[in-house]
Amino acid sequence: MVEIVGHRAFAGKYPENTLKAFNEAYKANVPILETDLQMTKDGIVIVNHDGTTGRMWDNDYIIAEQDFNTLSTLKHKVLPNDEKFLTFKDLINWSLTNENCKLMLDIKFDNDKIILNKIYSIMLELKDDINYWQKRIIFGVWSLDWYQYGIQTTILKGFKTIVITMSLDVATKFINYSQDLNDPDYALYGIYLLYVSSWTKKFRDSMIPLIQRNNIQVFLWTVNKKIDMDYLIGLPIYGIITDDPIETKQFLNELGVSSSSSDKTALLRKFQVPQLTSREGIRFYSFCIIYDIIDQVLHSNWAHTPIAFGYSISKLTYTVLKAIHFM
Repeated sequence: MVEIVGHRAFAGKYPENTLKAFNEAYKANVPILETDLQMTKDGIVIVNHDGTTGRMWDNDYIIAEQDFNTLSTLKHKVLPNDEKFLTFKDLINWSLTNENCKLMLDIKFDNDKIILNKIYSIMLELKDDINYWQKRIIFGVWSLDWYQYGIQTTILKGFKTIVITMSLDVATKFINYSQDLNDPDYALYGIYLLYVSSWTKKFRDSMIPLIQRNNIQVFLWTVNKKIDMDYLIGLPIYGIITDDPIETKQFLNELGVSSSSSDKTALLRKFQVPQLTSREGIRFYSFCIIYDIIDQVLHSNWAHTPIAFGYSISKLTYTVLKAIHFM
């Protein structure tokens, strides 16, 4: 079984993170819907991937520098008459009447940590039943200090919490911290990794034993091609984040991997590394090399040394990735 997660609800066919995308994903029986959260200057939590509005809306603002009243006047570029800026409260209200799916929250780390408190308060304001929300919400955080903050404030108590990262080393730090904490109320539920990281020898040799010892669920983002889904076979992958959940379900069925049953027969096949001399092999190894370079640049100590105007190689790389909506 591979759990399908709708990326930005249903970004492959509908404008991402819109009510339209959430409704269509729900109609398609997608069990988990992933979405992104930002916070405005006046502390309103909103649903948007980017820290700016220009890509999807008719004016370009930095969200953290604008009050929600200003952002609420924007018109959507694709659905100007049908969509408004969704607040987290809007989304939670929507979820109360659409109960057959969970929400996976990608909480962007360039916000203030107070956003966690606001998310928690909004849930309880609309339905004062923490057990209900613990079954419906998955918290996704990017850095260990956010995880620690969620534990210190008890916000994450009883919730499924995942680390979102490109780095296997960062994922390992989260797992080890959770293991040392040894508290089932705050145990790390899963790791949310860039899919290419699972192709690496490091993942197979080091990460797989670690996740199996600690009962960690692995989610991969963003998997859209059938050729890449084929690599899932033979790896202990729990879920994949995909832009088109309907097409992905069809691809998995063609590969003999069920997305709706507990049959794991197909997943027992040994992971197949393609021949380097093949076209598929060239693609596979090229992606692995690019992933390794980006991972080193983002997470190595040397890459954080400022080189000009306060920017380091790591910060420049992150800025580029963010600009192309990758992070």
